[in-house]
Parts: sequence; structure tokens; C-alpha cells
Amino acid sequence: MQYFIYLLVQLYAITGDHPFTDLGHPLTPGHLPVVVSEPNGNLHLVFGQDSVIYYATASDKTASFGQPGVVAILPNLVAGAKRGPQIAVTAHYVVITAVNKVGDLFAYSLDRSTGRWSPAVRMNDVPEIAKEGFQAVAGASRGTFHAAWLDLRTDKRNKIVGATSRDGGRTWSSNQVIYRSPDGTVCECCKVSVAARNKEVYVQFRNWLDGSRNVYLAHSTDGGKTYAPAQQLGTGTWKLNACPMDGGAVSISASGYPLTAWRRENTLYTCQPGEAEQPIATGRNITLTAGPTGPVLAWDEAGTVWVKSGNKPAVSVGKGQMPSVAVAGKTAVCVWERDAKVMTGVVGL
Repeated sequence: MQYFIYLLVQLYAITGDHPFTDLGHPLTPGHLPVVVSEPNGNLHLVFGQDSVIYYATASDKTASFGQPGVVAILPNLVAGAKRGPQIAVTAHYVVITAVNKVGDLFAYSLDRSTGRWSPAVRMNDVPEIAKEGFQAVAGASRGTFHAAWLDLRTDKRNKIVGATSRDGGRTWSSNQVIYRSPDGTVCECCKVSVAARNKEVYVQFRNWLDGSRNVYLAHSTDGGKTYAPAQQLGTGTWKLNACPMDGGAVSISASGYPLTAWRRENTLYTCQPGEAEQPIATGRNITLTAGPTGPVLAWDEAGTVWVKSGNKPAVSVGKGQMPSVAVAGKTAVCVWERDAKVMTGVVGL
């Protein structure tokens, strides 16, 4: 199977203007896979299975993952409804974050020069306060990583809290409240997303304000030390007395501006902060990454996973849900879950 995917990638490299699609293939049993890429196109994958955190890599030459290895065993690992392990990469480190059912958040750091993972480091400086399990991590530069999560400290109401590591994930700063809703709580069951580059940090989350469940973006220009007041994305609103369990994603383009994707009612949108939202499709669980000519999007609708790049039509890559997408050269690599298995597929850009 790996050789088959390799041939497809090579074929696209030759034909160029004729993108291919390689439909989904099962990689291994697991839940909630997340994939990220480096500027050189190398890929990094994390997922959970029972209480085990797994990690695998692929090069941009094949876009085919090797045998996943065990990073750690975290008893009572949370890996459901987008609450699974998260991953971020810089040139020197790989950091994986994961949460357990009592609400403690842990980081595992791979020193790429030695190939060794660190022991687990607890990131929340108040114990058992990340009980919802939604969290995210992003690499900014060299050894700097930023994390954010839903946090119950002080008043037992969810707020957005973050921390920063400047040594590759081995130690973390005192926790900082990034956003607290004037109405008492942010949306309790929607994923937080983080994107970072150098001193720029963006934290995206779904708020609960004035009876609406709209998506907001908080921005730091000083490496996470301070954040400007969070701003709503888009011009519409979603009045809802329930949780949609759908948080969207944020990424940073090659030119340095934020790209956002999120859901309102049954419609999926993208937008840049301060601009009107652009409808993309119907569905849920939308995510995105920065591509060579704009955002590359993935989502699921009625049990089918879709990938879309720029103005090209969306392409179905297989059955399943909860996709994650990364770009390796001229290829979009999508991973998702189907029947408790990690699925992979590739689409030419």
C-alpha cells in the first residue's frame, strides 16, 4: 500500500496540472488522528488508542506513514469528540499534549537531535481544571510553544487559559487567563485552536455571549504575554441554547495573516478577522491548514470526509469523520477516524 501511494505521488509530480485523489486507506486502530507538516513537507501524526498515545511520521516523498510508535501511556486518556492528543512541530522539537479524564493536561516533548521523548509534564498549574478536555498546541519558533484550553479554575466556569513553553515543551509558564466571558462561560464543548509564528499567537474558540454561540479570535503580538480583546469572527450570529460541539480551526498563511474556518448552524465558513465570512459548504468538524495558494480545508458531512483547496471543487476522500489536514509539497494529506481506525488519504493541489 505504501508503494501504491508513492506511485501516485510520483505520478502527480510528473503530470502537475492533473491533480489526483487517493481514497482513504486504514493505517491502524486509533481515535482522533491529528496531522501537521513542516515547511519541508515532512508530516507528523498523533492519535490515541485506549490510554496509549501514538506518533508516526512521513516524508513529502511518499506521504505514507511508517509504523506508529508509542509515545506514552496516559491512564484514562481522553480521545473522543475532538478531545484527543494534539501535536505541534518546530525544527528542533515535537510537542504532543493530551488530557486525562480528571482534567489534567500533559505535554510530551521529543528532542529531535536525540530522538528521545521527555517524561510527562503537567501544564495546568491548578489541578484537575481542564475537565472538558478541549485543548490545542502550536509551535512558534525553535523551542517556543503555545497551548490553550478550556479551564474551570476559580469559579468552575469554562474560560480560555493558556501557557507558553520556551524550552521545547519541557517546562511551562504560569497559566494565563486569555478570555473570560462576561456572561460567565465560553461554549463548554467546542474545541480550542491555536496558531503561532514568531511573536504572533492566535487563539480561536467558540464563545457564549448574549445567547449566541459565535466564534471568537484572540491575538497576541508579544509571544503570548498579553492578548488584545477577543473579536467575533464574521458578521452573522448563532442564537443557540445548546452546544454545537464544533470549534473550527485557525492557521497562519505564508504571508503571515490568520486563516479561520468554523461552523454556524449547518453552514461552514472561512474568513479573515474583520471581514465578512465566506460560505464553503454544509457539514461539520471543519478544519484547515495554510496551502500554497490559500487555505486547504477538510470537513465531514453525513459520514463522508471532504477536502477542498482554493477555488477547486471539494473532493471526497472516504467515509468517516473528524478530519485533520496538512500540506506536503503539492499534496494535501488528510487523516480521519472511521470505525475506530485511523484513515489516511491524499489529494493533489
